[in-house]
Amino acid sequence: MSLKRRLLPAALLASLTVPFVALGTLPAQAADDQVTGYVAEATLTGDGVLKVKETVDLTAGGDTFRRTLTTRVRSDAEQDRTYDVTNISATVNGQPAENFGNSEVENGRELSLKVSGQSKIVYSYDVDNVVADSVDGRAVSWPIVQGYGVSIPKASVTVNVPFATWLTCFAGRPGSTMPCTTSQLGESAAVQIEQNGVPAGGRLTFLTGLSGQATVQPNAEFKTRWSLGRAFTMDSATLGLSVLLLGIGVLGAAALWFFRGRDAGKTGTGAPERPVLDGPGGPQFAAPDGIRPGQVGTVVDETADVVDITATLLDLAVRNYLTIEELPRETHFGKLDWQLHRLNAGGPELLPYEKALLDAVFAEGETVQVSTLGQALRPRLGMVREQLYADVVTQGWFANRPDAVRNRWTTAGLVLFGAGVLLTIVLAIATKYGLVGFAVMLTGVALTLSGQVAPARTARGAAVLGRVAGLQRYLTDESSTDLPHSHRLEFASRCLPYAAVLGLTEKWALEIAATDDDDDPDAGIGWYSGPENWHLSDIGESLSNFVTAFGGSLSTARRLF
Repeated sequence: MSLKRRLLPAALLASLTVPFVALGTLPAQAADDQVTGYVAEATLTGDGVLKVKETVDLTAGGDTFRRTLTTRVRSDAEQDRTYDVTNISATVNGQPAENFGNSEVENGRELSLKVSGQSKIVYSYDVDNVVADSVDGRAVSWPIVQGYGVSIPKASVTVNVPFATWLTCFAGRPGSTMPCTTSQLGESAAVQIEQNGVPAGGRLTFLTGLSGQATVQPNAEFKTRWSLGRAFTMDSATLGLSVLLLGIGVLGAAALWFFRGRDAGKTGTGAPERPVLDGPGGPQFAAPDGIRPGQVGTVVDETADVVDITATLLDLAVRNYLTIEELPRETHFGKLDWQLHRLNAGGPELLPYEKALLDAVFAEGETVQVSTLGQALRPRLGMVREQLYADVVTQGWFANRPDAVRNRWTTAGLVLFGAGVLLTIVLAIATKYGLVGFAVMLTGVALTLSGQVAPARTARGAAVLGRVAGLQRYLTDESSTDLPHSHRLEFASRCLPYAAVLGLTEKWALEIAATDDDDDPDAGIGWYSGPENWHLSDIGESLSNFVTAFGGSLSTARRLF
């Protein structure tokens, strides 16, 4: 019998030593289990199945003996090699193993059987997917000794491989490249291997090359191992597809906005709108198109928010539906507070949202204190907001409620984002196209952001927005000094709520303060009064503080907006 041994090229050496570095968790064994003898015989069939028979002499320290057969092992940096182990059976002392267990574990199968004392165990099983092609030719490999939780003093292995041409064998702990004690290939192509000492958890792996005369076909199967880097691979295919989907998604969101989210008409140039109507009794305040402060805020930013509610309350006070009384401070540095007094219930001249606000503020009585309003208003402001959104549709400034439009777009964007998250997870687990799912997520974000500017004004609404812009220019650049002194206080008071919603509260509060032409304390101006020794010249600070305090009391219920 001639000896044929061979040093492997790097590629095959890697495929031999790398795959079996991790075979899964070894089963627990009794502390005094001992394997005293091990003989294995394997035969490669013409259809590429390796039929294995292992005979193990065991001195059992317990009543159950376990070992593991691997079904998946590391092949290279990206792939695992998989085996199909079937037809597993076992006998103990010539009899079928009692309560033989064959259960699936991670990357393998755990075999368990009942034993006692001196036992001779014979395992039989078939292994498929053992024949692989490589740059060095076709070869058969299998870690025939494996999965034992105790050491084996000597292992003798015979493998019958027709048309075998060369043989390499490694033994030792996982990852070892130590050659077997002896390995030889006879004239009949029978592989003979002996190994002195296989440690607990160790293995013995053979790799046998086949000649060109071998008719057995390669059947090795490989699965790509998951890794974060592979799941989000950045190559021309993944990047190209991701950019394409993201581009389509962003263009789709832009197209939706272009066709559905733009105003139906152009906003005017915003020439200064002087809100003055000259009449027999002198100049009077007249808002463009009769628009109210709360409507101004909703038309401008398409949202019914805290500042719109605050400006509406100021406007109702100026129009004599309530008064605002500044209370004395308890100490010089004490907290400011105000009492609101309802003067009349209001009739059909009030818009529904204005009436809803009056009823919400004074639901507990005809007099309320601003510092106590937050909790009381919480369940009531929703109706004010609903009425304000309905009003801008009734006025013909929006075809649909702005909040409903935003909600539809936002919901669609969030659904698409959620689908992108699920798609990312699925693609990242199963493929290298995780970036594609990420692109869908970004498309959902783009759709959600587009939805924030999606509410579209009608042509009439766009025209009103232009006039509001003109009013803002007037309130920013002009003053009431060109009006008769007797009309300045009322005019500035009427301008104040509009200034509040447009961020100009301080300027027009100072316009009111400028009408104080003496150093005497003032009782108030009808709709606003202060504590003892209060001066009208102080109203600038007083109103700024009131707007901040009242808006702050509403912000406790900001979730409604």
